[in-house]
Amino acid sequence: MKRVILIALVIQCVGLSHLWGQVTTPNTSQQRIKHVSESGSRPKSKETKTIRGKIIDETGEPITGATISIPETTVGTVSNQNGLFQLSIPAGTQSLTISFIGYATQEVAPESQMKITLHPDTTQINQVDVVAQQPNVQVTAAKTTIYPSLSPTTSSGSAYSVLKNLPGVIINSDGSLYLNGKSGVKILVDGKNSYLSGTDLVNYLMSLPASSLKKIDLITHPSAKYEAAGNAGIIDISTQKTNAVGYNLNVNTNYEKGKYGRANNNVAFGYRQNKWNANGMYGYYQGSNYVDLTITRDFPATATEPLTFFDQDSYRKRENRSHYFNLGVDFYATPKTTLGMTVRGSSTNNKENGTLHSVFHTLTTSNDSTIQSLTNNDANRKNLTSSLYIQHQIDSLGKEISASANGLYYSANETQFHQDVMSRTSGPSSEDVSQALKDGSIKMYSGRADLVYPINHQWRFDAGAKSDIVNINDGANYENRQNGQWITDPGLSTMFNYRENINALYVSGKMQKKPWTAELGLRVENTNVEAGSVSQSYTNYFPNLLLSWQLPNTNALNLTYDKRIDRPNYHDLNPFVYVFDGYTYEQGNTGLKPQFTNRFIFSYTIRKAYKLSLFYTNTTQAIIKSYFIQPGTKRVLVMPTNMSSHHSYGIQGDAAQLALTKWWKTSLHTQLAQDNYQWMENGSTLRNEGWSFQAGLQNRISLPWGWSGEVSGFYNSRMANGQIDVLPTWQVSGGIQKSLFHRKATLSIFSNDWFHSNHTRIKGVITGGHVTTNEFDDHTVLGVSFTWHFKKGADVKKVKDKKGIDSKRISL
Repeated sequence: MKRVILIALVIQCVGLSHLWGQVTTPNTSQQRIKHVSESGSRPKSKETKTIRGKIIDETGEPITGATISIPETTVGTVSNQNGLFQLSIPAGTQSLTISFIGYATQEVAPESQMKITLHPDTTQINQVDVVAQQPNVQVTAAKTTIYPSLSPTTSSGSAYSVLKNLPGVIINSDGSLYLNGKSGVKILVDGKNSYLSGTDLVNYLMSLPASSLKKIDLITHPSAKYEAAGNAGIIDISTQKTNAVGYNLNVNTNYEKGKYGRANNNVAFGYRQNKWNANGMYGYYQGSNYVDLTITRDFPATATEPLTFFDQDSYRKRENRSHYFNLGVDFYATPKTTLGMTVRGSSTNNKENGTLHSVFHTLTTSNDSTIQSLTNNDANRKNLTSSLYIQHQIDSLGKEISASANGLYYSANETQFHQDVMSRTSGPSSEDVSQALKDGSIKMYSGRADLVYPINHQWRFDAGAKSDIVNINDGANYENRQNGQWITDPGLSTMFNYRENINALYVSGKMQKKPWTAELGLRVENTNVEAGSVSQSYTNYFPNLLLSWQLPNTNALNLTYDKRIDRPNYHDLNPFVYVFDGYTYEQGNTGLKPQFTNRFIFSYTIRKAYKLSLFYTNTTQAIIKSYFIQPGTKRVLVMPTNMSSHHSYGIQGDAAQLALTKWWKTSLHTQLAQDNYQWMENGSTLRNEGWSFQAGLQNRISLPWGWSGEVSGFYNSRMANGQIDVLPTWQVSGGIQKSLFHRKATLSIFSNDWFHSNHTRIKGVITGGHVTTNEFDDHTVLGVSFTWHFKKGADVKKVKDKKGIDSKRISL
C-alpha cells in the first residue's frame, strides 16, 4: 500500500515537470486554412500571435469543419480534414469559442499549441438540424457508443429498459448480463463501478431514468487505465452534466404500463456562476413487475425409483420503490485546475410475493405428489458513494494530472418467508415453514492518481496508480417453525466476513504517425484476500495492444489484444442460501477462483460508422452458473463454479446510420460465434458447444410535422452457456418523439416488445437428467415520457468526467 502511494506521488511530480518535449506543429503547407476577416467588429491590436491546434471528438477522431473564433468578432477559421487549424489573433485575446453542429460549444483560453475535445450536445438532441447531423451510434475499433437521447425507444423508461433494447446486450430479471453473447460484463456509471450485481443491479438500473443518460459506451478493448476486470468488456453509462452559465433545470415524468404500471419522475439541475459549477438530480421510482417461470425436470431412473418428472409453475410479483439522488460540485480554482466532489445515493424497498405449484409424476402416475409454496420477501437497501478529486491541466496539448479519493457504504436488510405444503396421493400431507433474516454491510475505500502526458501530436504517455480496500460483514439466520415456535437451522445459518485489497499500477504509450497508430499498455494488479480463516495473495500482469493502419477516407485496419481477469463478485462468494422451494436452492461458492481471458480482435472500420471484426477468446477457470442434484434428494442446487475452459471465435459486423433514403436511416449489429465449454463432472470431461447468431436492427425515420420515429428489433439464436443452452429470443419495439413549445419540451411515446417475445428460455442436462425453463417478465409496455427544459445562460467549457472507484462486484 505504501509503495503504491509513493509511486502515485512520483507520478504527480513527473506530471508537474511539464516542460519536457517539444510540440510538433501541423504542416501548414499541406492544409488550406480559411480565415474569416469580413468587415465588422474586430479587436484592435497591433501585435498578433499565431495559434495552432487540433479538434477531435470523444473517440479521438478529427473533426472537420469546426469553427474557431474570437467571441463577438468576425475573426475565426475552421478545422481542415485532419482536424487541424491555424489562426492569427491579437496578442491580448482572452478566449476562443470552439463550435460544431451537434456538439456542445466550448470557450477556452488561447495557447500556441492546442488540442480540444468536443462532446456531443445531448441537451439539444431534439432540434431538427442536430438530429440530421449527429448519429446515435458511433463505431471505433475499441468501442461502440450509443446516445440514448437520440432515440424514442431509448430516451424513455429506465436505464434497465434502455439496456434491454440495445443490440448485443442481454439482461435478465435476475441480473445476469451478456455482451455479444459473453458473460463477465463490468458496468460503470460515470466511469465508476456500479458496485452491484444480481437483482440489486436490476433495481438500481430501474431507478435510473433514461432521460438522465448522456451516452453508453460498449467497450470491447479497454485501455490499461481501466481495471482489468471484464471478460466480455465494459458497459460505461454516462449521465448528463450541464456546464452552462446561469441555471438549467430539466423536469421529466415517465409512465409505462404493461400488466402493471411503473412511474419514474425526476428533476435535474445545473448552475454555474464564476468559478463554481453545480449539477444534481433527484428521482423517485415506483412500480411493479412480475416473473412468470415454468420449469420441467426429469430425474433418471435408479435401482429403487422409476424415471420421475417434476413440473413447476411459479409466479412472483415484485414491487419496487426507490429514491435516487446525485450531486456534483466543481470549483475552477484557476483556468487549469479544478477541484470537485460528487455524492450519489439511493434508498430502495423491494417486496416480492410469490406462489409456486409443483407436481411430481412418473410415466405410470399422473400425480404422485403436489407442493404448494408461498414466498414473501421484504428488502431494504441503501447505497451511498462519494468522491473528492483534483484535476490539473498542464497545457492545452492535453497534459493533465488528476487524483481522487472515493468511498462507498452499502447496506441490505432482508426478511424471507417460505411455506411448503406437500400433498401425496398416498399418505398424509406435510407442511414446512421457514424464514431467513439477513443483514449486512459493505464498506469500500479507494484512491487513485493518473497522469496523461502527450509529448507532441504524435506521442503520448499515460501512467497511474490505484488502491482499493473492501470490508464485508454479512449475517444470515435461518429458522424453521416447529410446534408454533421458531427454531434456528444451524445447517443454513452462517456468517460471511470478507476482506479484499487490490493495488494496481499501469503505464501505456501511444504513437500516431500516419498511417500507423500503436498503443501498448501494461497493468499490474496485486490482490490480497481474507475470507474467514483463509487468506491468499497473488499478482497478475495484464498487457494490451492496439495497432491501427489508417487508410484513405478515415478507414482503418486494426488489431487488438488484451488479457482480462474476472474475480468472483461478492454475491457469488457469499455462502448464503436462497430458498425458492424445497427442491430448488441457490447458493454462493466460497471456493471460486478468478477467471482469466486472452482476447484477439482483427477489425476493419469505415468512418466511425461501419466495422467488420474477427475475434478469438480463450478463458481459463471460466465462472459459470452450474446446476447439481444434491445426492440422495431431488433438490437442484444452483451454484457458480469454475469450469475448465471456454473458447469462442467468430465474426461481428456493425453499421451505423445507413442512409436508405433522406428520411430513413438504419443501424445494424450482427454476430456469428462458436462457443465451446469444458468441465469435469464425476471424473469425466463434459462439453457443450455450438454456433450462435445475433442480429439487431434500428430504423430511424423522419416523420411529418416535426415528429421523428423509430422501429427497432433484435434476434438471438440458441447460445451455449456452460451446462445449458439459452434458446432463441427476439423483440420488436418502436416509438415517436417531438419537440414542443419552441424546443423547450420533449414528448416521447414508446412501446417495447410488441409481441411479448422477449423471454428467457433455457434447457440443459443436470446430473443425467434434463431441464427446461421458460421465464416471462412485464416487458411488453406502452409508455409516455415528457420533459421540460428550463435554461438561462450559454454553454461554456466542458469538464471531463472524473474516474473514481473502478471497483468491485457487490451484491448482498
